[in-house]
Amino acid sequence: MITDLTFLNFISFLLIFFIGLPHGSFDGAVASLVGFRNRTQFLQFIFYYLILFFLVILFWFHFPIAALTIFIMMTIAHFGLCDWTNFKVNKFKYSVSFTYGMTVIFGIIFFNENESFLIFEYLTNDKVYLFQKYFFIAYFFTLLSIIYFIYLSIFEKKLRNGVFEILFLLLIFYLCDPLLSFAIYFCFFHTYKHLKHLIKNIYLNLANKKFVIYSTLVFTVISWVGGLGIVYYLVQNLSIYESILKVVFVGLAALTLPHMLLVDVVYRRRFK
Repeated sequence: MITDLTFLNFISFLLIFFIGLPHGSFDGAVASLVGFRNRTQFLQFIFYYLILFFLVILFWFHFPIAALTIFIMMTIAHFGLCDWTNFKVNKFKYSVSFTYGMTVIFGIIFFNENESFLIFEYLTNDKVYLFQKYFFIAYFFTLLSIIYFIYLSIFEKKLRNGVFEILFLLLIFYLCDPLLSFAIYFCFFHTYKHLKHLIKNIYLNLANKKFVIYSTLVFTVISWVGGLGIVYYLVQNLSIYESILKVVFVGLAALTLPHMLLVDVVYRRRFK
């Protein structure tokens, strides 16, 4: 059982906190790309973003298991769509997205089920274990989606590297604990693919490059300082491990909703 902050946990949290989380700090640049360009429009964007952020935290506080379930579903969709975009194919959108999203989330849980559910307990309550016996359904559909993805790769050359990537990810998930597995994917696969696509479009479509740098730095510093401040507050009553866990994953959930609406609903429609 995980009860204390181990060295690998610490490394995982550092990766998520200092590499993974800041990739959302480019949302200011994304907002500018999709139309929030003058000061009034940008302030409106920040207002809407913060409203959604705090609503998610409030919802998680009152309905933690429902919030965790929704967060998992959003993460599957967001990760999957990013990976599909990276292949630069106009077909198989839902099949590829579903395969990648399910593989990442349920691959990590499958190889680390006890540790994963202990993390879920910290994030919700012990009632989350009532759902553990039903996870075989998700594992089954994940396996089917991988098999179908391999089948599709026979006809679409661009997907063939994806087969090796998925197998490599599964090997990582098998060898590493759930936090490190998530950190590796989130920081070195998802963040890289997202920023590669975004920076290209920023370079081509935004004249004010300084704004991108300044807004990203400001949002990054705010997220770091805010996160560390909340950890300091929580650690008065909780262990350092549980405090960081709550800040990182509840914070990720709160950021994922506005980030996903901006990136997957608005941005991807304009920049495929």
